[in-house]
Amino acid sequence: PEVAPAAEEPEDANALGAMAMEAMLSGDMARYEELNKRLELRQAQLAAGQSSASGVQDGRGSSSREMLDADGRRTEVLEEVDAAGRSKVLLSSVQAASVATKGKHRGSAKVAAAAKGGRVAGFYGDDDVSLDELVRRERIEGVQDYSANLAEYISKKKGFKPLHEDEDEAYALGWYEDSSKKLDAKARDVKEQRQAVQDKQRVKHNLEKCTRCMESKRFARQAVISVSPRAFLCMDGLGQSILPGQLVICPQDHVPATTDVDDSTWTEMRNYQKCIVRYFEAQDPPQAVIFAESSIHRVSRDQLLLGGGPHAAVVAYPVPHETLSDARFFFKKAFDEAECEWSAQHKKVIETSAKGGVRGAIPKNFPYVHIDFSLGGGFAHVVEDSTEFAKDFVQHTIAGMCELTTIDRAYPTKDKHREA
Repeated sequence: PEVAPAAEEPEDANALGAMAMEAMLSGDMARYEELNKRLELRQAQLAAGQSSASGVQDGRGSSSREMLDADGRRTEVLEEVDAAGRSKVLLSSVQAASVATKGKHRGSAKVAAAAKGGRVAGFYGDDDVSLDELVRRERIEGVQDYSANLAEYISKKKGFKPLHEDEDEAYALGWYEDSSKKLDAKARDVKEQRQAVQDKQRVKHNLEKCTRCMESKRFARQAVISVSPRAFLCMDGLGQSILPGQLVICPQDHVPATTDVDDSTWTEMRNYQKCIVRYFEAQDPPQAVIFAESSIHRVSRDQLLLGGGPHAAVVAYPVPHETLSDARFFFKKAFDEAECEWSAQHKKVIETSAKGGVRGAIPKNFPYVHIDFSLGGGFAHVVEDSTEFAKDFVQHTIAGMCELTTIDRAYPTKDKHREA
């Protein structure tokens, strides 16, 4: 039988499904395949239309959208976002200079255009913007820190003079605006492009300096023992190894602490810890493992997005099994004496459970030192002053506990370390 033209047949999904079923029952498989393809294409179009409509209605500003090609396949188009996760297209649609960018009023509040030969009628060329539009712009762009903007303006302005009491404050509103608000669209695009290039170079430079990032040139690949999708296990460096068999567990992402990693990464790191404990318990004689994490120095969110700051690492120190009971007293006393008693704002010794670990005791973005005794619970200490806190605090404490000096190392030469 001849196949009817597509234009004469309905495009309703239910009707196409019924016709496809009828063709299959009648044994016309060629027509069934054709109708089935049209049905799938129609369903994809309906799904794409519903998702785009819901995105407009809920106002969530999705960072991706779907398109259909000629074969009916879905193609996801990702939108560019800035460091704060805002869509650059949406952001550019509401950005505008709030002060004059040219002429004698440059840097001062925008003034309305005056008639030829007349005086300026009033201030602000955007007086006709509604309150709803201003609220929408602020939700997209965010709220400015006007005090910080004023401080930055004063610091950069040589010979700054405050307004006289008789001068109108409208001309000084530019002092409180961010520097990006004082540029026209072309100059702002050039600045953003230059900033993006600088940020990319800074990310590359920061990650190349990190000795814990696997993509870095300084990363010791020969020391890697095991790699999982989100974490890895390796030997500790020659200069840091004070005990034979000292290991390091790190997340693959550049994060400052284990309190900042996601649950999947934490699970993989925890599995590595369990394997290490079982391995050293099976040795002759059996050994215990002290896991230590020092997240002392923290950087700002912007620096962290650019790859700055230290890389999180959990160091495994294998010690004699009989030393484990004494280790609790050593570290409890060390935490009590670590910082000045009068400057402490937090409890000096915070007990951590065997199940939750440090993530159940210390919130995010807090500098801390955490000790875990063979996954049987441990102690955490919130660092009050990171500038005065010893960066080798854990290493020196374990060295004293094992009757070693601070300069003793497990491997005297690089060859011994490589053989281990």
